[in-house]
Amino acid sequence: MYRYRALTIFFYLTLIFLLCGASRAGGVDSSSSLPPQAPIKNLSELFNDHFFYQPSPPATFTTALPEGRVTVETTLREDLQKRLMNLFARSGPMIAAAVAIDAKTGAVLAMGNKTAKNGASLLPDGADNYCVYGGFPAASLAKIITAAVALEKKGFTTDHLVPVAGRYHTLYRSQVGIERSPYKPEMVPLDKAFGLSINPYFGKMWLDSFADREFLDMGQGLLFNMPLEFDLPVTKSRLVPPADDFQRAEVASGYNTRTTISPLHAALIAALPANGGKLMRPYIINRVTDADGRLLYANSARQLGQPLSVRSAAQLNELMRETVQNGTARNSFTYVKRIAAAKGWTLGGKTGSIDLPGHTGRCDWFAGFGQAGSNSVAVACILVHGTQRTMRSSFVGAELIRGSLDPAGAAAPPQVQAKKKPAPRTTKSLAKANTKVSTKKKTKVKTPVKQAAKPASKKRPASTQHTGG
Repeated sequence: MYRYRALTIFFYLTLIFLLCGASRAGGVDSSSSLPPQAPIKNLSELFNDHFFYQPSPPATFTTALPEGRVTVETTLREDLQKRLMNLFARSGPMIAAAVAIDAKTGAVLAMGNKTAKNGASLLPDGADNYCVYGGFPAASLAKIITAAVALEKKGFTTDHLVPVAGRYHTLYRSQVGIERSPYKPEMVPLDKAFGLSINPYFGKMWLDSFADREFLDMGQGLLFNMPLEFDLPVTKSRLVPPADDFQRAEVASGYNTRTTISPLHAALIAALPANGGKLMRPYIINRVTDADGRLLYANSARQLGQPLSVRSAAQLNELMRETVQNGTARNSFTYVKRIAAAKGWTLGGKTGSIDLPGHTGRCDWFAGFGQAGSNSVAVACILVHGTQRTMRSSFVGAELIRGSLDPAGAAAPPQVQAKKKPAPRTTKSLAKANTKVSTKKKTKVKTPVKQAAKPASKKRPASTQHTGG
């Protein structure tokens, strides 16, 4: 009898528990019973074709899908997006594209484009969003790969010495010792070579110390020649294996147009020194909900790999700081380093420049990072210039980093890069110059002796590309 009563009580308790659970599922919190990621056929359909050209695209918006209207919550910071587009509005490149991401999570904080009439015909494949177009020549950004091989695979330090001969921003066979030994070389450390973007240094370092497989493996670890996971389609970045020693020197220094990269991919690589060498999956969508508030899609930070150890990432951090402190980007960061909020910030980057194939435009690159306490941001910007260059990509990068790390100054208008112009020669200045000339000590002029005309000197042939910077 007692057993029958116990079974009856158990039956009623079970029934009450099931009824309570059903009532909770039918309430307002029904979204919690859905799977965390309901299927959406194509995330790129959430954005219209010119979403990333808007002066200030909304961080949260509604749009229509075949399944009905949905609300999209992005990771974009509207103040930073507006700052970026204001910078583009003040410059006149044929193509402009830039990305800012949270270095630790991969969340996209800003992504914008600008294209002039003569720019859309240059690279039509990326006309909707050049930030995810992987066909831009990487130029000297490739030196980050070479430096990563030196630090991670060879165990070199930032003071590793390599003999360098000739001009820093050219690349000849004689400079890397292919045809003959370099003439009167100077011993240059790695940090100086990286900061000043010295081409022959990186070319010779590969020829003297690297195996092809070491470089290509590092490229694969950095996701070259591989699909890049993102909420929108991204064109693959390319790294073509070299066929001979001079091509090895070209690839190592970025002195070619075969190595290509997208601004989004460049920002991810620039984030490595700021997050311990981790390569994060970029994302721009936080969540998508339907008209009833039910969760249809949710995103979160996810690591794709770790191509650099913590030690190597720290040394790459040091190399990229050299570019901003004493190297090719120091002038662009002058204002940022002077503001009070920047005290204690860590700033680094890499510049690059090269002509597009066919010399139809000049690519000007910057990829870098900024750290302020626990906050860190990585940025990448490319400007494709015509005959005139109105603004440097490193200046755009500096202003993006400033807007990201300085909340108080994020609303302030971005600085305008000063253009250095020669002072006008007024009548007063000309008179002053003539006075200086007249006061100089007169020397006795000797009668010239007739001499045979000197034969024309044979100029050294110019290189087809001028990279670096």
